[in-house]
Amino acid sequence: MRMRWSGGPDGWGGFATEIAVVVIGVGIALGAQQLVEMSNDRSRADRAIAALRTEVEDIEFTASEIQIAAPCIQAQLDRISRQLVANDRTPLERYGNRELSGGSFVVRTPARVWSTDNWQSVNASDVLRRIEPERNRHLAQFYSQAVNQRESNDRIRSGVHQLNALSILVPQDEAQRFRLLTLIEQMRGEVSLMDQRAGQLRDRLAAARILLSDRELAKLLSESGTLKFCREKALPLGKLRPANAAYAD
Repeated sequence: MRMRWSGGPDGWGGFATEIAVVVIGVGIALGAQQLVEMSNDRSRADRAIAALRTEVEDIEFTASEIQIAAPCIQAQLDRISRQLVANDRTPLERYGNRELSGGSFVVRTPARVWSTDNWQSVNASDVLRRIEPERNRHLAQFYSQAVNQRESNDRIRSGVHQLNALSILVPQDEAQRFRLLTLIEQMRGEVSLMDQRAGQLRDRLAAARILLSDRELAKLLSESGTLKFCREKALPLGKLRPANAAYAD
């Protein structure tokens, strides 16, 4: 005699109900886990973009600072160059405080890091997919210029440290003075390049629609030690201006 399932609570119907409950429970658990993971991913992406925004703003301030300070730096280098040409052996005045971590220098220039660490970190993740492609393109080119600025800045700072010796002794030897004059001309060229690139950097941010407001930028610039020094010494200052250069893809 063949047994038959009744289809009641203890039959196929009950079994199907139990399976459905289990499947729904598993689905809810997986869905909740997926929501948590999505929320965590979104939170990590938001933090990365916020850090990137902070880095971009710092570079914008630094670019603006060098654009305004460029004429002041050039004037300081001109003064040293004239003294070397005239063979004036009077030791140069040294500005700043030797006791402070920043030290003191015969030429006052901005000492900035030009960090691109957050951009490199974002590039190594998938966060960039949350930034629209056109803005992403401008940011990539912005950071490429920022790296060039950092390299020029490092060369200028190296030259500043070499010129510090003039606060102790101005060489009488013509060959040594010529070497220093050559160094000064190289520094002048780097300052001019940084001034030009600063406009390009700001143009990129304007195209990406992420420029600081005039008020925010003015507040940051008001705290620049280099700009304060230039004003105290009545040295010339530049103005913020765009590069007005066509972008090559």
